[in-house]
Amino acid sequence: MKNKIISWIFLSITLLGAYAISIFDGYNLFFLLFLILNTGFIGYFAPKIDKTVLSVSRILVGVLFVYSGIVKGVDPLGTQFKIEDYFYAYGMDWAAPYALILSVLLNAVEFSMGALLLLRVKTKYISVLSLIMMLLFTITTLYDALYSPVPDCGCFGDALIISNWQTFYKNLIINALVILLFVRRKDFSVYKSKVLEYSALLGIVFGFIFFESYNINNLPMIDFRSWKVDSRLLPANPEPIKYYLTYKNKKSGDTKEYISKELPWQDSVFMADWKWLSSREIDPNISDMNTFPMIGEDGADHSKEIVSYEGNTYIFIIYNVEKVEDKPAKYIKSFIDNAMQVGHRVVMLNSDLPVDYQSFIKENNIADIKVYNSDDTALKAAIRSNPGLIVVRDGEVVAKYHHNNFPDISKLKNK
Repeated sequence: MKNKIISWIFLSITLLGAYAISIFDGYNLFFLLFLILNTGFIGYFAPKIDKTVLSVSRILVGVLFVYSGIVKGVDPLGTQFKIEDYFYAYGMDWAAPYALILSVLLNAVEFSMGALLLLRVKTKYISVLSLIMMLLFTITTLYDALYSPVPDCGCFGDALIISNWQTFYKNLIINALVILLFVRRKDFSVYKSKVLEYSALLGIVFGFIFFESYNINNLPMIDFRSWKVDSRLLPANPEPIKYYLTYKNKKSGDTKEYISKELPWQDSVFMADWKWLSSREIDPNISDMNTFPMIGEDGADHSKEIVSYEGNTYIFIIYNVEKVEDKPAKYIKSFIDNAMQVGHRVVMLNSDLPVDYQSFIKENNIADIKVYNSDDTALKAAIRSNPGLIVVRDGEVVAKYHHNNFPDISKLKNK
């Protein structure tokens, strides 16, 4: 009875700590000590933990690994970009070309470990692997928490973004459960059929790799990012823009600023004594706009103008012209030629240097098109395809296409 009470106290404290992570998004010494003591507690009492709590812990770790694997596996390119950030931060630029392969493998390993824990397949070995993996992740996330080489670890992809300290706290919580599984690994039952075990193992691993491959060669099945289909890029009911005018007194040199609607323009004395000096505008909707800078040749940001068009705006996004293959390049040329004939609005967003994208346009004989410069991180977040096509209408994303699935031009013309 005593062991059962201790067991459920441990589980309750661990779950309480997991909830508290949402409260402590930065360094907190008392919370950190609490988590360390909880880990030490389970390290000491693990041999006495009740089997029911042991099973619940196995399920919790399994569900967490499965969830984390899925939300990253649905977007392996996003995990690739995050791994590249780590490589660059640690001065390992040479490893960046291998980031996608590493992304696919890490996601598959994480998901498979979770699924195998839930199915109780090779639990003894998965417990050892989980402990090794979590120790490596804990060391990495401690460094992240202390020095912030990257903004967030991407542990849950774009589905759930938490701070570096929260990530470290999260790993300490998982460590407590994983240590329990490791210490009690011999208590888990095993399947009598080796064929069944290995069939499940291979089916899960290769099935998930196939799932990731699909998401790489198409758009992610689930889009967690802000430019997903049906998302609003502008407020549905925007507030009016406020215009301010500054006037200077011709005699005294004093200046006054007026809201445009309050300007005494009908006062002939005022208009005779004061002259316009400058104007400015304040858009109260800026904070609610879900866009990123789209800089034109004039150096101005045209993002609001581009996404607020009432009709369809076809936006080709290219964040690296050197990696655009011939087939999608020819499609872009044909699309733009057809669009211009029927008056469709087409723009291009690019993050390369002007000399590079201008060379790309010239080499592919692409008709005159407005090209706007944006940050490559923003473009990669908007669509996981290089090139990709996004259709925006009246401030809303209505369609997105991977270059492997570009739509039939004739059908778009009919629309």
